[in-house]
Amino acid sequence: MRTSTRILLEVGLVFIAVIGVCRLLYEFRSIPFISQTLPLWAAVLFLYLPLIFLYLTKTKPELWGITLNNWSLGLKATVIISILTLPSFVVVYRFYQQWWLHISSPAGLSFTTGWAMLLLYHLLCVAFPEEVFYRGYMQSRLNQIFPKRFRFFGAPLGISVLLTTILFALGHFIVQETWNSLATFVPGLVFGWLRERTGSILASTLYHALCNGTILLLN
Repeated sequence: MRTSTRILLEVGLVFIAVIGVCRLLYEFRSIPFISQTLPLWAAVLFLYLPLIFLYLTKTKPELWGITLNNWSLGLKATVIISILTLPSFVVVYRFYQQWWLHISSPAGLSFTTGWAMLLLYHLLCVAFPEEVFYRGYMQSRLNQIFPKRFRFFGAPLGISVLLTTILFALGHFIVQETWNSLATFVPGLVFGWLRERTGSILASTLYHALCNGTILLLN
């Protein structure tokens, strides 16, 4: 079997397995134990399955962007992207709430009690596991068969970013079965760009958590 075919098959099967189990658990969320531990199980699947694969194949973590090398570049990229995109994200999300969901929300941000802890939870239990899985494992594996043919604002990009982002949005849709979950495609492109621009998933993880945290402030 050709290497490219083997990698595509591997990525596809891993995606089906992880999202399939997440969907199955979501179906049984009415059971108290599952509803209380569902985020934990999802985090374990997204995080440990790629790490086990990394260990078995003796792959260096930095090849998947699991590294703090160039951490200063990652922090700088996170700050710049956040300043450039989050204000417009707030405006678009408010429009979506009022005109699509018909939810009348206050104009400002709501810093509710415990928001900082929720942000930390999204950083460690949502953003980090998902970035390890999608931008760490998946995007890196697809990079092995799809060359980076062009540059965009300093980041070498190939079709792997697009494919990973499609699967990222599709995974959310399969689990939640809501059309608005497909909107994760847009920030997913930014996550993928950050991964390639900085050579690490640090920036994409931080920005991912900040996007989730911003939504928490708007609800």
